[in-house]
Amino acid sequence: MSEYSAEGITVLEFDESVRRRPSMYFGADPHLATTVLTAVVIASLHPGPKVAPTGPPDVIAEILDDLSFSITDNWPTGPDGSTAGYHGSLLTSYRWVHAAAAAVSTHTTIETWHAGHALQQTLAGQRPTGPPQGLDAPGGTGTTLTYHLDPSFFTPSTLDTPTLDLHAEVCCDVPGHFRLRDSRP
Repeated sequence: MSEYSAEGITVLEFDESVRRRPSMYFGADPHLATTVLTAVVIASLHPGPKVAPTGPPDVIAEILDDLSFSITDNWPTGPDGSTAGYHGSLLTSYRWVHAAAAAVSTHTTIETWHAGHALQQTLAGQRPTGPPQGLDAPGGTGTTLTYHLDPSFFTPSTLDTPTLDLHAEVCCDVPGHFRLRDSRP
């Protein structure tokens, strides 16, 4: 038996950790794209207390094609609309499940709005392809993330309607609202 030492430890960036061991983030069948969609929906329906909306979470998921989907919810990327996130992106640590989904995507677009200000940014994996760009802000507070899952990672998987219960028994005081749209031709 060899002795345990620091030389045997490999420190991974978060995105590399997700790509090496996706079941830690998405469940038992990480190659099924639907498990990623389900994990992101569950995370949007159960935001942490620092970023939770004042009312019930309101989440819309849209399947765009076999490996692309978007999630829109009514909470900011960080507390009070803060935007300092992974690798200087708009994707904050308050959205770590969303960041895990970005890690297994070829690219992700994030749009976030709060208090009359709106920003958009495209990511390659978790890394920004450029600085955030200003947008016309819709009313209220919210975030839309559009994921294009990496086909080399998910082959031959395609997105399906989430079948898991999105709320565990007595999971929260205000269960929120969820709608799913399938926009595939």
